[in-house]
This record gives sequence, structure tokens and C-alpha cells, in this order.
Amino acid sequence: MKLKNGLLLFFLLVECAFFKVDSKCVKGCDIALASYYVMPLVELSNITTFMQSKLVTNSSDVLNRYNKVLVTNHGNIFSYFRINIPFPCECIGGEFLGHVFEYTTKKGDTYDLIANNYYVSLTTVELLKKFNSYDPNHIPAKAKVNVTVNCSCGNSRISKDYGLFVTYPLRFTDSLEKIANESKLDEGLIQNFNPDVNFSRGSGIVFIPGRDKNGEYVPLYPKTGVGKGVAIGISIAGVFAVLLFVICIYVKYFQKKEEEKTILPRVSKALSTQDASSSGEYETSGSSGHGTGSAAGLTGIMVAKSTEFSYQELAKATDNFSLDNKIGQGGFGAVYYAELRGE
Repeated sequence: MKLKNGLLLFFLLVECAFFKVDSKCVKGCDIALASYYVMPLVELSNITTFMQSKLVTNSSDVLNRYNKVLVTNHGNIFSYFRINIPFPCECIGGEFLGHVFEYTTKKGDTYDLIANNYYVSLTTVELLKKFNSYDPNHIPAKAKVNVTVNCSCGNSRISKDYGLFVTYPLRFTDSLEKIANESKLDEGLIQNFNPDVNFSRGSGIVFIPGRDKNGEYVPLYPKTGVGKGVAIGISIAGVFAVLLFVICIYVKYFQKKEEEKTILPRVSKALSTQDASSSGEYETSGSSGHGTGSAAGLTGIMVAKSTEFSYQELAKATDNFSLDNKIGQGGFGAVYYAELRGE
């Protein structure tokens, strides 16, 4: 019964392990790209302030590495163009991949203005409300607003050739064909990375394979590193190894307990039998035979074996049960004094 309980515990632990492994994201990736659509009168310094992270400071050097054609010298930038801005892609709360930027508000700012103008639809009003507690109708000036931008690290089930992705807000002029031509990628590949998405709807975010600072597509698993799937496989194997070790100890423990329960009565019985056989001074109450049964067949309580005397011996020793030798009488009969066999 306890062994069955142990197996039940094993399967429960395995189920818990799978539940934990089956999270929506395990870890992020070092870098993702945000496609920032430059509106008129927006300066490059404003953009770097909005999109500041450990990868992007107020300097435009990093942006020039990813946008050699679009970002000009002297900090000037073309309007109505998209520029790619690198940012860290992290697993947020085990729920989704993204990064939280920090925006300092000005008087008159609203969630709609922040999402659609300053961050050009890289985030949404719903995300701003979710990750901030300010009243949407009265956001104070100089408040710190968490701006959450989604990202992607790729999908090995679709392709292992792409590990760097662009978070791309769709505009009314976009289409799947146009995006495929600009990125020189197959339409089917882009659609597979964004299943059930209508690229002509003019809103929402899609994820498109991006090029690194050298203008090359980055594979999902660099040759010098361990792939994410391998890392997850190793983690799962480690969990199973620990669970198996614990269950082995658990089963062995209860097997030992059961063996002890079986062995102890046998040892006790064997010791009792051995003592009775060797001394000859014990017999079993209720044993079969005439009081001389074999010790090997004893099944009962071991009691001290008494010395037996014949009637003739008793009569002779008490002078035929003479009253002179009688010393008392009880419920079991008369008691006589006599010497028997020298005692």
C-alpha cells in the first residue's frame, strides 16, 4: 500500500515539474530591435531618450550601426522613415517577452499620447494601464511611466536561421508583400512567425527577422553557445534525475520497513524455539501429545516445565498420606510434607 502511495507521489511530482517547465517564457535574449517610425519634428535625441536602455544611451552611435542609411550625421534624421533601435528582450513575470522602458511625463500627457505618438504604437494604451497605477485622465507631470514593449527571440519550430527579431508596428500602408520585399524574406516565413495576422489591417505588432549591426541575419543558436532547446532539455533531465533519486530513497525506505516487520517475528520465534529445545525446561501450554511434544512443533506460550512424580512415590514419601505429614489444605486439595528424591 505504501509502495503505491510512493508511486502516486512520484507522478504528482512529475506533473508539478511539467507544470513549471510549461511556462510561457523561460528566458529572454540579449537583443531585439524596435522599428521606430519617425514622425515630423521629432529629433534623434528625443528618440534615444524614449528608447533608452543598457543598449542605447543618448548617443546615436549605436543607432548608426543598425541604420547606416537612415540616420544621418549631425543628429539629423529623416521623417516618415523607420529606424531599428536595439533593446534587451526579457522574460517578464514568466508570462511574455518584452522590455519595460521608463518615460518621464510632461504636463498634459495621456496614455494615448505616450503609446501612439512618443512610442509610435510600439506599446498600447492597455499595456500602459496594466503596468501603471496613474489615473488615465490625470497623469501627473514628472511621473515615471512604465512603457512595456513586446519582443521575440525566435521559434525553432519555424526556423533556426533567425534569432534576432524586429518588433514591427503595422501602419495602414503596410502589407505582407511590402514587408517581405523590404526585408528580402519569404512571405510564407514571415506569416509563419505571425500566424493568423492580417498584415493589411493597419494596426498591431508583428515580429520580423532582423539584421545585426553587420547587416547579417543572426541564427537562433550561435555556434559558440548552447541552444535554448538544449538548455531546456538539460533542465528537464536534471529535474527527472532529482525526482528519480528522491523516489528511489522513498521506495527503499518503505521496503526496508516492510522487511523489518517480516524479519522480527521470525527472529523472535526462532530464538524462543532455540531456548526451549536447548534447555528442555520449557513446554508449550496447549501443545499436542502427552507433554513431551517436539519443540519444533510448538505453537503457543512457553512456560516452565514442572518435575513429575508417580503416585507410588508420593504415597511412600507421605507415609500413605498420613495426617502426621499433612501441613494444610486449600481449594486444590490437601498439602503434605515429604522428602522426594533427596529434596
